[in-house]
Amino acid sequence: MESKRVEADVMLLEYLMENAGYATRTRARTAVKAGAVAVDGNVVRIPSSELKAGAMVSWTALSKQSGAKDFDLGGASSKNSAKAKEEKPPYEVVYENDFILAYIKPAGMVFASPKPQVKTSYTRMKQWLEANRSNLNAVQFVNRIEKESSGVCIIAKDLRWRKHLQDNWGHFTKRMYVIIQGHLPADDVLFCYSKDDDGKRKDKYEFEYRTMRATSAHTLLKMTLGFDQIPVLMSGLRRLECYLIGKGKEVPDPMGRSGLHLFGLDIEGPDGEQIAIKSRVPQDFLNLMKGGKGPKAVPAWKRAIQKNGEQSTKSQRRSAQPRR
Repeated sequence: MESKRVEADVMLLEYLMENAGYATRTRARTAVKAGAVAVDGNVVRIPSSELKAGAMVSWTALSKQSGAKDFDLGGASSKNSAKAKEEKPPYEVVYENDFILAYIKPAGMVFASPKPQVKTSYTRMKQWLEANRSNLNAVQFVNRIEKESSGVCIIAKDLRWRKHLQDNWGHFTKRMYVIIQGHLPADDVLFCYSKDDDGKRKDKYEFEYRTMRATSAHTLLKMTLGFDQIPVLMSGLRRLECYLIGKGKEVPDPMGRSGLHLFGLDIEGPDGEQIAIKSRVPQDFLNLMKGGKGPKAVPAWKRAIQKNGEQSTKSQRRSAQPRR
């Protein structure tokens, strides 16, 4: 392995092209996806990962590679190809170190079930881990994702990590791609309220969002929230005549799944390890939003002027009303 420290923030693929000697971006990208590149000792499988200054990047030296077959680029022997296929994980792995593994659970797949006859994403990944990894302490899942949604699921290889992550799950930052039917102002804040048993407003929530793309019917949003906050989000969307697709019997279901994908997690290990995990936009999201454009957001200073203008207009209207 060759190693080099990152001097300035840069994308992983660009760093490898400049420092690792790969002939093409395709070879560099394939090497990353094959697990031949590590950052600070952790295998990274997403070529677009952002590197921070000071990070240590390690990769397999080209002199130790026996050609294209190392990364299954079509030149491998039939024996090596068969072995590579056997070791391929059942789902996309987006992060792995000695203590955890993060993979993408697809929509439509049950995450876990107490019934042994039910096929689940967790049992398939557990079987793959036990067959392809050594020194596993105890393989257990950390978080759940509902069947109709997709996103990052974490499996702990160690009881200490599993307990720590589950105990602190509510404090970690979660990021989601959300598709709604309807339109919202570009790059703004959505105000939502939870309700008590009597239907009265209880707590106020502010969800910042970024408008990624919009078609004539749908909008793709990037938001910082978790699945536990979705009911509150849905109530706020309904107030603005927008609907989270695929959630609820009366809501449109153009993809045959929900419009929710947990794409990012910022977690902290039991010894203070800072780990950022992210994944790509699901292909079915991109297919639905095909042809859409990113709405241009109104600058913050302009929104403030508009807000002050609206408040001034309301004050003038109140003062103009005759007193009785």
